[in-house]
Amino acid sequence: MKADKKTLAVMLLAWGALYYLLGWISLFLDGPATRLPFIWLPAGVAVTAFLITQHKQWPALFITLLLARLLLGVTFQHVLHLSLMLGLFSLTSNMGIAWSVRYFSRGYDRLHKIVNWVISTVAISALAALAGVGWLSYLAGTSQMQWLWIAWSANVTSTLFVTPPLMGLITSDEKVAPQKPILGLCLAIAVLLVTLLTFSGVPDSGDNIALIYSLACLPLVLVAATTIVCGDRLGSLAFILFSIVVIYASWQETGPFYFARLAPEESIMLAQCYLSAAALLLVFIRAQKRHATRTDRGTRDIAYSLDLESGQLVWNPHAQSALAASLALITRREALLAQVPDPQQQALMAARWQAVAQNVPVAETFRFTLAIDGQKPTLMAERNMLMMADNDRPVIVAFWSEESGGLFQPTTEEEG
Repeated sequence: MKADKKTLAVMLLAWGALYYLLGWISLFLDGPATRLPFIWLPAGVAVTAFLITQHKQWPALFITLLLARLLLGVTFQHVLHLSLMLGLFSLTSNMGIAWSVRYFSRGYDRLHKIVNWVISTVAISALAALAGVGWLSYLAGTSQMQWLWIAWSANVTSTLFVTPPLMGLITSDEKVAPQKPILGLCLAIAVLLVTLLTFSGVPDSGDNIALIYSLACLPLVLVAATTIVCGDRLGSLAFILFSIVVIYASWQETGPFYFARLAPEESIMLAQCYLSAAALLLVFIRAQKRHATRTDRGTRDIAYSLDLESGQLVWNPHAQSALAASLALITRREALLAQVPDPQQQALMAARWQAVAQNVPVAETFRFTLAIDGQKPTLMAERNMLMMADNDRPVIVAFWSEESGGLFQPTTEEEG
């Protein structure tokens, strides 16, 4: 118990420190007096933290991040009650995005999770921006709606391009070959050098604008190659290096995203849109990689037969899945239901058995979390189920496959 509390304290301290650090950078880039910055990197940190933290730890995490936000206000000499209210609006929206991804994506495929994340980010950030600007308007006694799009876009873009690399660094469980770290390091250095070269100059009227913007895609190609060849963690590292150079160059008024008629803050906003698009591309690359990897592993041969009269389960003894040995020990219908922690999923699994027993076709895919003792919680998909006869006794035969968690890999606590 003491070890768990110590681990939780260290985790909260780490998230708070990272939130403060990226908040300090955001306010430094935008000017100390700014209340609604053009860039707000902590938004992505907060969304990531809520996504990978258990629900029961959310109150402690929320308080920790709010304290970090207040400390930022003190550091930059902001009015305390303004920092408190804006922090509450911002963190509530971040928590809402994470809750939406967990709740509305439960049991669905990767594409649904990604689309849900994007839509939630856009919609919930708009509500938070409206609340924050409304509060400022109330205090000022005049409309402050000109800040609405700034507050909204800063939260959206920062969430879209900060969350994926952090998730890739923290949650990636890929096994990397011994030679891959060396190759990944070389690719990361190449990304850094090419990005520095691309964003070090300022385009003028005599330059080939089409060539300049084509070259701006070259670092992104290298980042994508790093993700494909070396995995999510090294790809995330390359993307972070890439992002640092892009934002710093825009702040220094260099690179293809700076124009003489744009303010530095607007140049940074344009760079964030570029990074958000790049991050979304990498998210889809990761999803496709996991799908291809899962297909190559051949886990579809997990199958069982259920005797409807006795409730006896028999599993395919030739399954190649790592779960095969543990599943073979589950020999009763009730024991299998007990391995599904979500009561709604338990009820749906039993309802599918009942439907097939009544000769009602079950065509839709059923996705659920399987939590076998001693095994990591696994997302499963039941795609085929049919009625057969075994020695004149009715039995149900079903086929399972292991599902990748996609963009966000939920745990048992997330599913509950």
